[in-house]
Amino acid sequence: MLIEEKKSIVLLNGVFEDAFFHLLKEQKIKKVYVLEGRPYLDGAKALCSKLIKNRIQPVLIADNMAGFLFYKDLVKEVWISYQEPGDQNILAKVGSLVLSVLAKKHQVAVKAFPSAKRKKYIGHPKDIFSFEGKRVAAKGIYGFVPLLEDVPKTYLSEIYL
Repeated sequence: MLIEEKKSIVLLNGVFEDAFFHLLKEQKIKKVYVLEGRPYLDGAKALCSKLIKNRIQPVLIADNMAGFLFYKDLVKEVWISYQEPGDQNILAKVGSLVLSVLAKKHQVAVKAFPSAKRKKYIGHPKDIFSFEGKRVAAKGIYGFVPLLEDVPKTYLSEIYL
């Protein structure tokens, strides 16, 4: 188990443009925590691979573990990828809104950087019924799979264009 110091963790959610990794290197960030990115595991697959190529150590966590890290006062900043900036909101990977709300409550900066992936708003319900090809949900249920959500700019500390 990794034991961290207070306010030491940088959390990432989404898949970022290549320039993002240069920014992390400039800031001398050597290790980050990555949300897995269900239902397609974008964080576990694409983001972790890019981090390793850029010699930044990813620590993979389940999407719903972020609250625990905030509760333990371990998060120093949050980075979310976004697809479109609007007047009042940004369109970001699902999960970004809950991270932003948690960050605001815990007085942690949220920074938004453009996404390397583009526009698919709703996933297919079957994508959450199975994991690694094995069905994990009961038969006869429905699924709702939003992949993007609006995050109000009032939750954001910085937006990179």
